[in-house]
Amino acid sequence: MFRQAGIFKSGVVAGLLPPLPRVAAGVAVLAFATAATPAGAQDRPLAADFTEVYRAGGAGAPDWALFTRAGPAGFDGSGNLYVLDTAAPQVVVIGPDGQAIMVVGRAGDGPGEFDFPEGLVVWRDGHFAVLDAGHNAMHIFAADGWFQRMVRWSDRPGSPLSLFAQVGRVMRPDPIGNGIFAQGALDAMGDLLGAFDELAGAAPDSPAGVDERGVELIDLSGDVAAATPIVQGGRAPRRQPVDRITADDLRNNASLADAASAPMFFDPGFHWDILPDRTIAYADSSAYLIWLWRDRSVRGVVQRPIQPEAVDDDIRSAMIEWEIRRLQRNSQQMNAATDDPELRAAMAVWDESRRERVENREFFGEVSVIRAIRATWDGALWVQRRGEDPWDDQGPIDVFGHDREYLGTFPAGTTEMPLAFGPDGLAAFWEFDELDVPSIVVKRLPPAVR
Repeated sequence: MFRQAGIFKSGVVAGLLPPLPRVAAGVAVLAFATAATPAGAQDRPLAADFTEVYRAGGAGAPDWALFTRAGPAGFDGSGNLYVLDTAAPQVVVIGPDGQAIMVVGRAGDGPGEFDFPEGLVVWRDGHFAVLDAGHNAMHIFAADGWFQRMVRWSDRPGSPLSLFAQVGRVMRPDPIGNGIFAQGALDAMGDLLGAFDELAGAAPDSPAGVDERGVELIDLSGDVAAATPIVQGGRAPRRQPVDRITADDLRNNASLADAASAPMFFDPGFHWDILPDRTIAYADSSAYLIWLWRDRSVRGVVQRPIQPEAVDDDIRSAMIEWEIRRLQRNSQQMNAATDDPELRAAMAVWDESRRERVENREFFGEVSVIRAIRATWDGALWVQRRGEDPWDDQGPIDVFGHDREYLGTFPAGTTEMPLAFGPDGLAAFWEFDELDVPSIVVKRLPPAVR
């Protein structure tokens, strides 16, 4: 077991003893950072002077560019951008000149028609897939937009590949194949689906694959998707273990609410992306440490001497206050949407219960440094750090080149993390006008940060 200030992880950085493909919960070790930040952590500022190539959407846009919702997007190898409008529902394909090439899909129950589209994956050769919760399947389309086939997730509700467990998962196209690299389903989601099976009198499936702190490769070659575990990250240690969700919890709203609010404040989470050679870059701890994993072994690490901040009483109080304010804003919006006095009374009771759970929620001992990882089309890494406040995920973005050397940092507020990276330095971003109408903007990055 490896221990280093501020992190928990199986393996050793110096000497690179590789982590196991799966790290069991409860075996991690936590140590607090005490050293001052070394001078080597000084940021080298980068200018976010990206050239705008085109934008689509906003007021006065043509019909095809009237996006109703800011959905997922991806580039193909020709620089075409595919945008999923989940509310329309349709996929809009935009050429490198900013003009529409085609619009694919519509609402319906037939093959290639969308019921509840939720995710989009675009491969380099131009074929693409839409994750459809309503159809419990992936729609596979050829590069010319013609529907090819549907690949079902397991129809069994308790299965780890049940569609309900896929919603919200981060998915990336295999850069050299036709599968999908996907973050595992939430551990609690697997429990919940199993509990529903138990409530219905069916024997739940045994847990398999990886949880939300791991990555698996999903094979779409058959009629039903099949997953192969690739790597499982570590899980932050807790003072008290979290109870598994059972059928009894489904009968008790309070118990179910407790289970749903189980995550710790400042849990490091799991951040990842896949590089063009199939290397998975991932971080699973509070430290600035990114593992490069391929072919069941560690191929290297990316790190900077930036230490996580220890959580003290002031941070705890500020975090609780911030979370309660966030819940209050959400409640006010929900109250404004209904005139039903009974519903408002029920929401008031629910609000009080949520406030109590927030005040009693467990804290991880440190504020993690890394908040997002993205790989560019050519294999550079962009790593987003925390912002000034502990809960701020929109901090500076560090850039590492193909050789994993640190190139510099985009200061906080100068650029967002791109929605998608494409060939020849293309990058896509969502922007919103004063009425929150979305436009997708494609810019070209300087060669040094691609």
